[in-house]
Amino acid sequence: MKEHPSYVGFPPLSDKEQIVEALVHDPPDVRWRVVRDLFRIYDDEDRRDLISLLQPHLYEATDFRIKYRITMALMALHNPGTKEDYVLVKGKGAFRRSGLESPTDGLKDLSSAETGLFPIVDFHIHPKSPDLKFFSDMREAGVTHGVILATDTDPSDVDRPEIRENLRKDYSQSPQSQTVPFERILTQIRASLHSLTHVVNRDVADWVSDYPDILIGFGSVNLSKSRDYVEEKLEEIRRLKLHGIKLLPFSQFFNPAENENMDLLFQHCVDTESIILSHSGCGAGPFDLPELSRNAHPNLWESLLKKYTDVPVVFAHFGAYSTHIPGIWLHDVLQLGKKYRNVYADLAAVDWLLDRETVVKEIRKTIGFDRVLFATDYPLPKTAGMSLAYLVGALKANTILTEKEKRKVLGMNASRLLGLG
Repeated sequence: MKEHPSYVGFPPLSDKEQIVEALVHDPPDVRWRVVRDLFRIYDDEDRRDLISLLQPHLYEATDFRIKYRITMALMALHNPGTKEDYVLVKGKGAFRRSGLESPTDGLKDLSSAETGLFPIVDFHIHPKSPDLKFFSDMREAGVTHGVILATDTDPSDVDRPEIRENLRKDYSQSPQSQTVPFERILTQIRASLHSLTHVVNRDVADWVSDYPDILIGFGSVNLSKSRDYVEEKLEEIRRLKLHGIKLLPFSQFFNPAENENMDLLFQHCVDTESIILSHSGCGAGPFDLPELSRNAHPNLWESLLKKYTDVPVVFAHFGAYSTHIPGIWLHDVLQLGKKYRNVYADLAAVDWLLDRETVVKEIRKTIGFDRVLFATDYPLPKTAGMSLAYLVGALKANTILTEKEKRKVLGMNASRLLGLG
């Protein structure tokens, strides 16, 4: 098959039969390995042939994960999503075609792009966009590095009696329980646990392998599972050389203060010098109800922060994400940051915090700006019409922060934490 000229340096595409075979028979949890390649197909006829070959398997698949993967593949084939003004070079990122004499002349690492004298690091990215779009957005924003995240969630968890009962109890305390039946919410929860943001450790490692100078990978492990399961996932994360671990206590259904696998997790981080990035605040969809997101309260981490002082713990969303109560647990993260030097916080989906002078003053008095990390939850802001470039530009234009604080937040803090040099 002919490859789109916007892609340079990639291995040849597999033939159509091999592509179909992989999409149907790859391990069910692997989602992106082949889907990413489909965007490189140049000829409409090749795409039409693959659609015809794949369509029957969509109806024959019995595993919902394989059905979802085939659906994603069909979506990619129907919507190639190319950006004609950019070239994507394997290992180096995206470059404007107009700035190159030829696709291979004058290429530089994305990390040496014209972004000024300091790096810009997006600490919270869900890799679920076509590579060309993803890296061209980074290029336009001047983002030099991105932390991409796996999410180990399992829809079958809601059928475990203890989890189902806890969800029922928590939901019964919400105002919504008076009008919306619990079973309907349970259906929404189950669907959300295998959404487009679901990316496994192997997927993340594949992306990092293709762009090692640009991407930093964080794996994920569901701590509500058995000890054997957790040990196996931690060993996988170690083997894949992922730099940190992404946790979602609300949708992985564990309480950090009570979970019996926490010491195992932290010992792994001590041994491998890994970073923990944990969701804090409410979640999306059904988990936007505070009653269903209680496990994501930052205070549940305090005993662990005190015990494992050398393990950095980043509270994603600054504890502040909530559409019902914006800033819901911000104060708690600030106080934890004041007490424990291993506490960091990212700004994913809560960039508005730095537009509030009172919040900025509280950050200076508590956690300080040495441990605040620029993060976007990309590509989520695009759903609200905000580009990555807009978010970077808004922080650069912030009139409340000092120039030194801006540089720290945009990249210097993350570079130090990640050991980027």
